[in-house]
Amino acid sequence: MKEFYTRSITATAYAIVLLFPLFYNEYMFYLVGFICSLILVFEFIKLISKYNHKFLSRDSGKSNFILYMTFPLYISLFILSKNQIFEMIFLVVIVLTNIILGFSLLKNKFFSFSLLKNRFIGHVYLVGSLVLFCSIPNIDDFYNPYLVFCFLALIWISDSAAYVFGVTFGKRPLFKSVSPKKSIEGFLGGLIFSIILSLIFFKYLNLDLKLMEWITLGILTSCLGTLGDLVQSQFKREAGVKDSGKWLPGHGGLYDRMDSIIFASPFVYLSLIIFKNVS
Repeated sequence: MKEFYTRSITATAYAIVLLFPLFYNEYMFYLVGFICSLILVFEFIKLISKYNHKFLSRDSGKSNFILYMTFPLYISLFILSKNQIFEMIFLVVIVLTNIILGFSLLKNKFFSFSLLKNRFIGHVYLVGSLVLFCSIPNIDDFYNPYLVFCFLALIWISDSAAYVFGVTFGKRPLFKSVSPKKSIEGFLGGLIFSIILSLIFFKYLNLDLKLMEWITLGILTSCLGTLGDLVQSQFKREAGVKDSGKWLPGHGGLYDRMDSIIFASPFVYLSLIIFKNVS
């Protein structure tokens, strides 16, 4: 029970840090996104460096510094260019990268920390996905914080319900070789609550999304969020660590808290683009 309270307090503080800038203005939201990207990349490099990474270390300092600075470059190009061809290429590359990571996980293959693969994954899966997450409010060519709020709420309700259902009813492991504590019962609980919340959003929010589009977002967010959590667990398993960091009591590092958001963001962004052009 003590762990539950610790996790809840940390999750509440974390939510406030994300939501206040989101609704204050877009520039503060981008600033928070940039700070998050630095922390996430630092934690990711620690994982691929067998947890011995130091900022600007001699052996790989220059390449790591380039990785640190890709977020402002990506977000400037993506948000400011308004070029549909660049947007689609950027989006497709990130979606395909995440699909490859998902298939690698499901086939029970380690990701093998080669230098080239580390840099590619760091640039595309981690930083690129975060850029797409920060770009969701402007998907309709004007800043709309409620799109991100709904996405975050669906992720959080799915994670929370999965945790509660898993602790209370969990008996059958979802993916034992990667995350023994995750259960099928927890996953189903998270999925059900994500769909319920998507129905509530459909009823009470006017975001020009149809009923089936909301349900689709609820299902995608829950399923892909869980898959993203498992992908990150695979990275930690290969690195031989429990958490990516120690920033957030009860959760570990920021990467531990945002793994679902990072993995699901490109697919949610792509879905919103499809809904926008099909409707």
